[in-house]
Amino acid sequence: MSATHAPEMPASPRHQADADLAHERRRPSPLLWMALIVAMFAAALVWLRTSNTEVAPAPIGERMLPATGTPVANAPATTPRAAPAPTQQRAAPAVRNREARPLTSNAKPSYPPSALRNGVQGSVVASLKVAPSGSVTEASIVSRTGQRDRALDRAVLTTVRDWKFEPAMQNGRAIASVVNVPVDFRTGR
Repeated sequence: MSATHAPEMPASPRHQADADLAHERRRPSPLLWMALIVAMFAAALVWLRTSNTEVAPAPIGERMLPATGTPVANAPATTPRAAPAPTQQRAAPAVRNREARPLTSNAKPSYPPSALRNGVQGSVVASLKVAPSGSVTEASIVSRTGQRDRALDRAVLTTVRDWKFEPAMQNGRAIASVVNVPVDFRTGR
């Protein structure tokens, strides 16, 4: 006596229609899939908003210098200090330590016409000492690349001496700091 398996049995049209109908009933609807995708995105959004992890900025030496002449601050290095003991009084909100930041209203150094006419190109880095008030107290050129031209140096120094900054902050107080300002002079020829 031989055993016959279901795949070997010829299917009647009625059984085939019933099998197709049963298979269609088991398939989830597209609306169910869309609801599942929306729920996953909502859960991810809630998770991102509730996770309050902050990433520490890269050390100053590892940051890329901007090509637009935006200053990069070099604040004095700080040593970690022990946290003060908790007090019964309500503490003021802590102000984070930050580097000096230039105001957006500061003028950008202009390309000297004589240097532009002669095709002089290069980069100049100016070092600025910024007072706790946010004004520049001293400016000097610390490095140059490309062709050396006094007109480029003068253009940078006369412009950045008038700049204003949000002062560097340490332990909630404004402090003096040093800011390096890179400026590129390119003719585009």
